[in-house]
Amino acid sequence: MDCILTLDVGTTGIKACLFDEQLNQTASAGREYSLLTGGCLVEAEPEDYLSAVRTCLRALPDLRRVRAVAVTTQGETLIPVDADGRPLSRAVVWLDSRAESAARELCEKLDGERFYRETGLPGLSGALPLCKLRQIKTERPALYEKTDKFLLLEDFLLHWLTGRMVTEKSLLTSTGYFSLRDDDYWDEALRLAGVSRSKLPDPLECGEPVGRLLPEIAAELGLPGDTLVVTGAMDQTAAALAAGCTRPGIVSETTGTAMVAAAFTDRPVFRPEHHLTIYRHAMPGAWLYLPISNTAGMALRWFRDTFCLDLPGGPAAYEALDRLAAASRPGANGLSFLPYLAGSVDPENEPGAQGCFYGVRLSSTRGDFVRAVLESVGFQLADFLDMLARLGCGAESVVSLGGGSKSPLWRQIKADCCGLPVCTLPTSEATSLGAAMLAAKALGWEEKPAPRQNICCPEEENRAACAAAYRRWHELFAAVRPLFGKDDGSC
Repeated sequence: MDCILTLDVGTTGIKACLFDEQLNQTASAGREYSLLTGGCLVEAEPEDYLSAVRTCLRALPDLRRVRAVAVTTQGETLIPVDADGRPLSRAVVWLDSRAESAARELCEKLDGERFYRETGLPGLSGALPLCKLRQIKTERPALYEKTDKFLLLEDFLLHWLTGRMVTEKSLLTSTGYFSLRDDDYWDEALRLAGVSRSKLPDPLECGEPVGRLLPEIAAELGLPGDTLVVTGAMDQTAAALAAGCTRPGIVSETTGTAMVAAAFTDRPVFRPEHHLTIYRHAMPGAWLYLPISNTAGMALRWFRDTFCLDLPGGPAAYEALDRLAAASRPGANGLSFLPYLAGSVDPENEPGAQGCFYGVRLSSTRGDFVRAVLESVGFQLADFLDMLARLGCGAESVVSLGGGSKSPLWRQIKADCCGLPVCTLPTSEATSLGAAMLAAKALGWEEKPAPRQNICCPEEENRAACAAAYRRWHELFAAVRPLFGKDDGSC
């Protein structure tokens, strides 16, 4: 049976997956790689990405059945290459913050409100490729002049596979130099950054054929020579596509390190009072609202690593945390937790926001603390759904993705906190599934929406306790908000 190969290239690892004609995942392989860090510098060796792909493919079966390859990656990571596509420096990873001075310079030239309406991005920061390019142009002029094209990570992999230097529009939406209004490069931003458009690859639609594999790459990877290579979508966009966020009423949430929700819109609203991230969708004429919580999943890991050293390691640790939380009643026996361990983005932009436990009594148990952490993420999701509803994107149900979706208890807590059914997909690799859907469309295969499973409906007996805890959580935030940013300066 024919199949599709997907490459999901993340910050510190890659996952390669095979999907059959019904888009069932049939095999997968993963490989991690290291980042090079120092101060504000965060880089990666471009060859490490390619080496990881080779390693993963050696672990997959039946590669001769592959008919198409689709790539999905992190946004914002930048790689300068020469005319033959050879890297001229290490990849500047999205976490690299050396371009903050360039961001401040560009802030003086680009009105913040106009920047938001043009790009859908809340503001200029050193993570954006626009600022990275400005920093390279001013501080590394020799590199800028030698560079034929500045490629994003997906672009780099597409060139390696096909020899073409192209990009795709959902990935460009994270750059700061893509105009949502024009659905093309934003020439004014590039001009103000001093960057020539000729140094950027041609943009394609998501799911558009790029070409056939280069013969030498096909032979090296053990793939058929006529394998079609297709543009994918940025990781968050690909996951939203897999979750069915292609029409109103469906909202997805991905709880990993952060929690990111996604909702479809065909009429984006750019409200000046709060800059909610808006991305270009994988389909023309559609966009995604993407509210984010910086440390939703990380808060649980922090609690585990700080207060639960007696628990087993690996996935078993989270199963043990679930058992502790399950012994606590809805509402965590009056204990509340603010999960802002690295500031707040949505629905309130509070960069100085900090975490807080409140309501600790002599009767409080470790299970109460764990449940308070889990419920805090449910409350944030309820806030996101309220924000999206006010933008005309009311939800009928929530599709849960990411590592947090593996916990039945956490899914039930989210359902109880939000008052909506919460379900999962048949595969935990939603980003890869979204890429496979784009490849399947390019091949002309029948489109098949992913079925829902593990549906958790709100339990009426829990709703009153959750509603009271939700109100208390909001009151706690309002009470401590005046203290945000007034710490002693230590990190």
